[in-house]
Amino acid sequence: MDQQNAPDPVSRQHHYVPRTYLRQWSFDGKRVWALDTVTGAVKALGLANVCVEENFYRVVGSDGLPHNRVERLFGVVDSELARVQHLFANLVDPASLDYDDLVGLAVTMAVQRMRTLQQRRLHRQYNQWMVAQNPDEFTSIDDDDENPLRLAGIHTELLFKTMWEAADVLATRQIEIWHDPHGRFMTCDAPVLVPFRRNVRPDLLSCPYIIWPVSPDRVVALSNGHTGDKAVLREADGQMVGLVRNGVEQGRERMIFASEQQRDRLPRTRKFRRRAQVRLRCSDRTPAGEQIPPPGCCVQWSETFAAGPDVILCNRGLHKPVPDL
Repeated sequence: MDQQNAPDPVSRQHHYVPRTYLRQWSFDGKRVWALDTVTGAVKALGLANVCVEENFYRVVGSDGLPHNRVERLFGVVDSELARVQHLFANLVDPASLDYDDLVGLAVTMAVQRMRTLQQRRLHRQYNQWMVAQNPDEFTSIDDDDENPLRLAGIHTELLFKTMWEAADVLATRQIEIWHDPHGRFMTCDAPVLVPFRRNVRPDLLSCPYIIWPVSPDRVVALSNGHTGDKAVLREADGQMVGLVRNGVEQGRERMIFASEQQRDRLPRTRKFRRRAQVRLRCSDRTPAGEQIPPPGCCVQWSETFAAGPDVILCNRGLHKPVPDL
């Protein structure tokens, strides 16, 4: 609460993946090996210069004036992230976890999943389609001359409104801690991963795993295989390491990070033409499974691994085309 009345931070360089998180992969506490999947370059980059955007959390307050105080709120979030990450990266006895640790993990993963540049891009794609269908009800969330901080404000508000609901979903799952003594786990600029299945990302309720690498040798994996334990510590086999690697390569927005020992295994020769995109399909049933009488339909929104938005809808005249999608 104290942070709400704190002075406005001077810096406008805002990290959507905290530096404290990436420091687990750093070889000197200041730099980390990174693959830029757009250029193919592998470089040691300063932690201050990765996963950062100018004014990413700069919003307009109730007084109509822009401010950076949301960055201070995320500083509190990042402090808890650092605690939870250190706890699970070094956990020996899962039975020692208490209620606050379990809640802290769920909230940390929920916030980190939603606060990224990738999620902001996907929200823009979905909003673009909604505005085209019903411009009287929906308005663009893109910045303009009148409000150059609109997108940051809407994304930030949405995050804080939905993080508890998302955390509740994550808290229902079994905590597994995968330990790799060879330190082969990588991470990326969208570090909470829901791996694609046949190029479609399943929802949080049905997906087999929700993955969060916490260090080169530890991954927190939330599964649906309940055992009754607070957490289960497993030694990672090749299948687990491969699942995390594929999740990172497909789930990243642009950057992939590796430890000093794994930098030569960064896929620098691979062509990364696809990434997460909006997927829209028509269905004759509602999300609750109820039949929709013709000519009506229900548009299902999900995410797909593709070169661009994947929109295939019915031709009943119900949907307006959106050329950019």
